[in-house]
Amino acid sequence: MYTKLFGAAAAAAVMVSGAQAFAATLLIDDFSTVQSVSDVPSAGLTNASQAAGPGILGGFRDLQVSNTANNGNPTNATELEATGTSLAFNNNAQARGTGTVTYDGDDDPTTLNPFGLGGVNLNIGTDPFFAFDVDSAAFDGNALFRLTAYDMLGNQVSYQETLAGGFETTLDFGSLTGDAGFDFGQVGALEFFISTEGTAISIDGVLNSISVQAGDTPPVVPLPASALLLLGGIGGLSVMRARRRKS
Repeated sequence: MYTKLFGAAAAAAVMVSGAQAFAATLLIDDFSTVQSVSDVPSAGLTNASQAAGPGILGGFRDLQVSNTANNGNPTNATELEATGTSLAFNNNAQARGTGTVTYDGDDDPTTLNPFGLGGVNLNIGTDPFFAFDVDSAAFDGNALFRLTAYDMLGNQVSYQETLAGGFETTLDFGSLTGDAGFDFGQVGALEFFISTEGTAISIDGVLNSISVQAGDTPPVVPLPASALLLLGGIGGLSVMRARRRKS
């Protein structure tokens, strides 16, 4: 009995590990690399920086932020910060602004290089989509969200939506519109843009990670020869025991 249970468990483990190998996920950013930028109108500048680290598509992340209103108080800043666990977009009291997160390789964080990633393949499986792990607080007011992608052929596609105090957690590739020949298999840059809408002020939001995932259904994985031999051996033992009982 123990041998049969062991054999069944071994077979199950082989099948599970095989299925897990087909789980298609490509991490764009888990925001474990800390980075922070902030801006107020009185400074007359849009603050930007670049960070390098693991868990970032292409190895580099650009953050850029602009404060567009502060109700006459220069201390009311707009901030964009990768905290080590998430990305936080904050507008202090009476503040309004924009934030941009760009993945385009190692370059000037204030200038987009549409070919900077060198042709990353985002077509990782069937029906791939962008997945956003959003904090439970999400965005607490109306904000404009835009995603723009660039390929190595010079094509561009984008998606834009007004977030009314919420955030859709998935976005199909087919939802991005623009150049018909766009190739998600040769992506040169990705840009994520967020802006407070209209007269909205003091809007904050938190994003835990961005990834690309695929809608694959894991296929039935054939057992390798070692597992078949193991099952065959167990079957042989069962036959031998049956013969002994008859004799």
